[in-house]
Amino acid sequence: MHKFTNLILFFICSLVFLLFSVSCLFSYEDSFEKRINLWPFVVYSKNKVNKIKRLEIAGPFFYKYSYPEENGTSFRPFYSSVKNHKEKRSYFLSPLGVYRSDNETTSLKIIPLINKTWVKTPEERKENKHFDFFPIFWGETAQNETYGGLFPIYGKFKNRFGKKEITFVLWPIYSKIEYKDHIASNYLWPFIRTVKDKKKSDSSEYSGFKIWPFFGHFKEGDTEREFFLWPFYIRNRFKDFEGDYSDKLIVFPFYIKEDTDSYNKKIILWPFFQKVYAKTYNYHQLDAPWPFYRKIEGEGIEGRRYWPFYGYVKKNGSFDYFFIWPLYFYKEDHLTQKKLRFDEREHRFMIFSKYRYTEQTNKLLQKEYRIWPLVYGYENNHSTQFYYFPAILPFYDEGLERNYSAFLKLWEYYQKNDYIFFKLLWGLYRYEKFKQRSVQELAFIFRTVSGPDTNYIEILEGLLGLGKIEGKSRIKLFFINLVKGKNSGEE
Repeated sequence: MHKFTNLILFFICSLVFLLFSVSCLFSYEDSFEKRINLWPFVVYSKNKVNKIKRLEIAGPFFYKYSYPEENGTSFRPFYSSVKNHKEKRSYFLSPLGVYRSDNETTSLKIIPLINKTWVKTPEERKENKHFDFFPIFWGETAQNETYGGLFPIYGKFKNRFGKKEITFVLWPIYSKIEYKDHIASNYLWPFIRTVKDKKKSDSSEYSGFKIWPFFGHFKEGDTEREFFLWPFYIRNRFKDFEGDYSDKLIVFPFYIKEDTDSYNKKIILWPFFQKVYAKTYNYHQLDAPWPFYRKIEGEGIEGRRYWPFYGYVKKNGSFDYFFIWPLYFYKEDHLTQKKLRFDEREHRFMIFSKYRYTEQTNKLLQKEYRIWPLVYGYENNHSTQFYYFPAILPFYDEGLERNYSAFLKLWEYYQKNDYIFFKLLWGLYRYEKFKQRSVQELAFIFRTVSGPDTNYIEILEGLLGLGKIEGKSRIKLFFINLVKGKNSGEE
């Protein structure tokens, strides 16, 4: 019995491989596009007119697309990346890991360990080459200095993440970060860290040492930080030559005090009792105790909260309130720019279900609704519509959407101008229509193409085909076109 099962599996794999090899050689193609459909193994399409490419492997697990303005790759459920002319974004282990990079900044978030944003130096903006495909990376600076590595074994970055140089060996065992004026070394990050000034002088502006969570003290330019038995005692002080300052003291959870040039804040028995006073404008906030009672007063703002029964915040141009939390929430925003007026209103029910619409001078701009966990829909005034079922993810997050949502949607519908796309059961059935041309596919079982001077059907991805394509007769038998013509679609 075991040998018989292995024989069947071998036969199926051999058949799929044979179909794939043959269909790649004799795939469907006309002047508009090229298509291969061996769902769920491989689905590929290339739009010759709009310069769009799509590739799916193993159903929703791998997806790669290329548009004129954007391209992206997804290894679901672990990693997705998207790149356009403005920025690059990567999502891994969503929602825990996010990486973003544009011409001005680079940010990295790994919850709960890292949440940092770096402003790129002029040298980093001039950088002409770098490749990041976790865990491998390499690059070359504008000064033709090369770097690279394999995380977490060994690696070096140059002019990346706002730093001159980053070196790591068996991270988190050892890493060294070189800044413009100082060097920081980490041993068994985040437990041990040292900071030293590059300038060897008695008046050092950069120094420090920590053994986390027991003790730490750092002086880095205008900033001084210290902690003892973190997070029970933390003190951060900052003051620059322009007079801007910040002094924050945390004796957790009993007392927190924050004093800056713009506001004062005091918290007792965090997070229950809080008082905030803004110096630069008239603003007072009192929580006593949070979240049950809140009072807000100030210039252009007023608010009260009696949780969970009722609460509101009213500002110039906005108003939001809740009633019997979490039963119902309402929010509206108004913005006027010259002769244009934008109005947005949002209703939420039980937190996750919502209906939101935006108007521009009393004309609908866009509309969005989610009836959780059943359906999601979106429409705008640019002839774009998008719907899917079920809507299991309770809110929108790009990383979650790219890494997980493809597994959860049983059907999807998308329309923009003259283009319509519909997918059922992860692509088992798909329908595409552009103007007068339409394509229907049921896996590799059959395909129909209809349009001007086109009415064609294929079975088993070209094993048998019959009809007319762009005015030319087409008969396929065992993947071979038996009718040759100058414009038959073959190249």
